[in-house]
Amino acid sequence: MSPPNNPIRLDSSDLYSPAVESYLDMQRAVRRDVGELDPQPLVIRVIYSSWFYLSIASAAGAVVAWAIMEPYYDDFEIPVGGMALVEFLLFPAVTGFIGLFLGAAEGIMCRNPGRAFICGVVGLGVGFAGGVLVEKPAQVIFTIMGVTAESFNEGGAEITGFALLILMMGRGAAWALSSLPAGLGQGIALKEKKVIMNGLVGGGLGGLLGGLLFDPIALIFTADDGQGDLSRCIGFACIGLLVGLFVGLVEGWTKTAWLMMRAGPLAGKQFVMFRDVTVLGSSPKADVYLFKDEDIEPQHARIHNRGGRFEIEDCDTPDGTYVNGIPVTRQLLNAGDQIVLGKTVLEFSIKSRD
Repeated sequence: MSPPNNPIRLDSSDLYSPAVESYLDMQRAVRRDVGELDPQPLVIRVIYSSWFYLSIASAAGAVVAWAIMEPYYDDFEIPVGGMALVEFLLFPAVTGFIGLFLGAAEGIMCRNPGRAFICGVVGLGVGFAGGVLVEKPAQVIFTIMGVTAESFNEGGAEITGFALLILMMGRGAAWALSSLPAGLGQGIALKEKKVIMNGLVGGGLGGLLGGLLFDPIALIFTADDGQGDLSRCIGFACIGLLVGLFVGLVEGWTKTAWLMMRAGPLAGKQFVMFRDVTVLGSSPKADVYLFKDEDIEPQHARIHNRGGRFEIEDCDTPDGTYVNGIPVTRQLLNAGDQIVLGKTVLEFSIKSRD
C-alpha cells in the first residue's frame, strides 16, 4: 500500500530559519562566481597588447644605442684600410640594445624584475653577438645592391628613381638579416622554441620594413651640411619599432590558447600559453606571475596542453581553484571559461580550428 501523498508545506519561518541561512552561506562561500565583468577600456587593451609595448621598448632600445654611438660617428671621416671601429660596432649595438629592451619588456609589464633582468641581459648578448656575426654578410648584400643601384642611376650625386628603389631593397635585405638576432633573447632565456621562432620571424620582418624606410628618411632628415645624425636616429627608431611590432604581431598570429586577466593587478594583460604545462602562481618563477594576492600559492594551478585540449589542475591549495564559480581539482577548459584564483580572475580563450 503506497503512503499518502501529502504536500510539504513551508511557511516564512522555515524559509528564513537559521539552518537555511547557514546552508546558503555555505554555498556562497564554496562558489566564486564573479558574474559578468565589464570590458576593459580600449586604452588599457592597447597598452597591454604585446605589439604595442614591444614596439615602444624596441624603438627606445634603438634610440639608446644611437645616443651612445653617435658622438663617435662622423659622416666625413674616411677610415684608412677599411671600416672604422665605430662604424663596425654601430649596427651590432643597435641590434643588441633592441634585444635588451625587447627581452626585458615582458618582465617589466608583468612586474617581474628577475625575469626582466635575465631576458634583457640575454637579449643584449644575443643581439650584439648575432649582429657582429651577420655584419659582414649584411654588408656584402648592401654593397652588391648599392653597386647595382649606381649602375641604374641616371647621373648626379643623389640616387633617385629606380636606382633608389634598388638601394632601398638592398638596405632592407641587409637590415632583415641584421635584425634576426634582435628578437631571440626572451625565447633563448626562457628556453621556449615557439618564442624563439616568433622573435626570429618578427625580427626579420621588422628589419626588412625598417631598412626599406631608412633611405627615404635620410633624404628628408639629412642636414644641409651632409651630417646624418638625425636621420640615423629616426631610421634606427623606425627599425626598432617595427621589429617590436612584428614580434608582437607574430605572437598574436601564432598563439593557440591564452589567458586574459579580467580582474587583478594586471587587468587587461594577456598571457599566451606556449608550453605543454603552464604554471600559475605567486612565485616569480611561475609562467603566469600573480602577485599582490595573499590567497594565491607560489604554485597554485597548472594548465596542461593535452594535444590541443587544455586541462586546469589545482595544486592542492587551501583556497582552491575555481572555474565558472565551481571549485575544481581537474577540469577541461572551454573558450570563455572564467578561472578564479584568490582575487584574480582569468578568462581562458582558444583559437578556433575552423
